[in-house]
Amino acid sequence: MSNYLAIATVTAALSRTLQAAVGADVPGAVVTTVRPDGPGSGVPDTGVNIFLYQVTPNAHWRNDDLPTRRPDGTLVQRPQVALDLHYLLSFYGNEVNLEPQRLLGSTIRTLHAKPVLTRQDIQNTVNAIGFLSDSNLAEEVELVKFVPLSLNLEELSKLWSVFFQTTYVLSVAYQASVVLISADQRPTVAQPVREPVIQVQPSVALGVPAAEPNTLADLHLWLRADAGVAHDSLGRVSEWADQSDNDHRAFQTTDARKPLFVRNVLNGRPAVRFDGTDDYLAIAQMHYDTAGQIGGITVFALVKSLSGNDQILVSFDRDEYWQVSLRTGPAGSVGWHTRSAAGVHDLLTPASYTDGNWHLIVCSFEAGASPDKQIFVDGERVAEADAHGGERLGSGVTRFGFIGVGSKASAVNGTTGPPDFLEGDLAEFLVYNRALSERERQQIERYFVEKYT
Repeated sequence: MSNYLAIATVTAALSRTLQAAVGADVPGAVVTTVRPDGPGSGVPDTGVNIFLYQVTPNAHWRNDDLPTRRPDGTLVQRPQVALDLHYLLSFYGNEVNLEPQRLLGSTIRTLHAKPVLTRQDIQNTVNAIGFLSDSNLAEEVELVKFVPLSLNLEELSKLWSVFFQTTYVLSVAYQASVVLISADQRPTVAQPVREPVIQVQPSVALGVPAAEPNTLADLHLWLRADAGVAHDSLGRVSEWADQSDNDHRAFQTTDARKPLFVRNVLNGRPAVRFDGTDDYLAIAQMHYDTAGQIGGITVFALVKSLSGNDQILVSFDRDEYWQVSLRTGPAGSVGWHTRSAAGVHDLLTPASYTDGNWHLIVCSFEAGASPDKQIFVDGERVAEADAHGGERLGSGVTRFGFIGVGSKASAVNGTTGPPDFLEGDLAEFLVYNRALSERERQQIERYFVEKYT
């Protein structure tokens, strides 16, 4: 990564690259790096002026450094900002001798033949310019590349209009990408092990092979952050496509309520991050509308949260069908809420799992089984109950679902409630419309273990 001198180093290196070319092609031509405000501004009589007119976040690298801190605030890795630099190259000279056009041709030829700033180019620039002596751009993991921008006449006119009383001259625009600037802070180095301690964590059965979710029957919804997530340059998620071939997508149309797509949060894999204030996704094409419609169901969620508030992970209305929550009260942390003709039953785990660590939560229901409701966390059964006396789930009221908030929706993306918004990361989410057998559940748990290590 490079320090705060990276932007200036790119400009200086570009200037030196063009100076060598245009100086040979048009004798006497010079390259400057000033604001092109006309005579007296420092633009050359004959030559090229390079002006950095805009800096924008790089969409592909924007969230690559997240998360930068642990739950306790200590630094995990050095924060970095990824930028694209937008340059206006303007050409000056004797119009009768077509010097601006000759300079334009020389510049475009040079940048097309050599569109990348090599590490040697950068080092030569740093060695030649004293105020750049501390620049470490040559050590950046990504080389800076130049590509021409296709600005139409209207865009060029708007760009030149920002220069006071300046007449337009022949010009082109180029983008330099990507420039990574890192912070000065350094991560806290872990202390050496003074006393080795072995801890045994709950896990899945070692002898059970993994099974891809879509190889088991009745997969109803499969959302995975490493596939099918549509987001804008700011990382705001507009759609999360279903991978179960049922087209049960999740979506959000309001920018302020969109969760964020975050890369490299779980052993190099991404997740969808909910802020706990108003983020949620509506589930389309998937609803319940018949009394006793659900004879069995199994829900998997790989989730991480450090929030001290009550949160809803997924809801098809606790009072009508089912809901999974993360709760912080003394009664428990994971809540598996279901409704049948026998009434509403809330099964809660005795332990809390909003500890900032990743947990695989599994909630299952099977009408007539004993127990008919179970909750598993990280491969271990932590709560169970005979709750509904053989009754199937569902009241007959139409309900559509939400991820990240409660549902009262009788139509797609309808009424939400209660507003217990999810505050945490969700890496993967599965719904089967039947109760999986113990072996099948262990096969899916094994899939999570092998995929996310």
